[in-house]
Amino acid sequence: MVDQSPILVVGATGRHGGTGNFVAHELNRRGVLVRALVRQHDSRSEALQASGIEVVLGDLHDERSLKGAVEGVKAAYFTYPIAGGVVPAAANFAVAARDAGVERAVIMSMGITRQDSPSPLGRAQWLAEEVLQWSGLATINLRVAALFAENIDLLHRDDILIDGVLRNSFSDVPLSWITGEDAGKLAIAALLHPERLNGERTIYPTGGAQASYPEIAQALSERLGRPIRHETVPRKDWADRLVHLSLSDARLSPEMAEHISTVGIALRQKLPMNQLFEELTHEKPTSMLDAIASGMVGGGLEPT
Repeated sequence: MVDQSPILVVGATGRHGGTGNFVAHELNRRGVLVRALVRQHDSRSEALQASGIEVVLGDLHDERSLKGAVEGVKAAYFTYPIAGGVVPAAANFAVAARDAGVERAVIMSMGITRQDSPSPLGRAQWLAEEVLQWSGLATINLRVAALFAENIDLLHRDDILIDGVLRNSFSDVPLSWITGEDAGKLAIAALLHPERLNGERTIYPTGGAQASYPEIAQALSERLGRPIRHETVPRKDWADRLVHLSLSDARLSPEMAEHISTVGIALRQKLPMNQLFEELTHEKPTSMLDAIASGMVGGGLEPT
């Protein structure tokens, strides 16, 4: 008998990277019943409904509000912004999911997640994953060992437009990158084909071909038709800059500023790549330089 229970997608209206939104729409396109958890009804939730996706209002910080979202669900996609609060959010979700009989969850995570992570958010994400597992859920942790390509537009737009500089705490070491859409493909494969993981519950997939920030600056120079350079600055200077930007951009926060600037210091050596993306999705990931050349990355860097 075909399972007719919906897959619950948390973060289906998320803006940065659009991963949850891609997961919801792609599952729906494949004929899977999808239920999207949203915090409020707006144009983004209306777009989900218009495509035939069930939309349920709820808040990860209010366990009572999640009961309708998890009812009748067997599998879920769980994600949380790069911000504070992931542990209580996971605890609320875990309780609601346990009581409703949810069996498994795919968790969008990050490569720096571990008990002794240099990032406070990395340590919090590790604890959140532990809480979800303690609840009895069969969890798959996608600790993506790559930076989101969309970070270029989010974190650097103003500096590039004003000064022509990619300014951050990263050095010139080649890094792994992944697009939000490719991260979504990982989640979809884990939801629909968990057997491809061969029993592994925590994996560290990398993205497309590695690229350093100087290489990205050169690619942006060619794409935008003006010189762009990369400049490594002290961690605190970049964190302070991101905190300032967070005052006018809700996608950023002081916690994210601390996290990404700390990651910049931690990634000072070239890390190995793997084929987990291809093995899980049966596709090739998009490289950062190809994403820039195609306009997938850098579209927000055109002068307004």
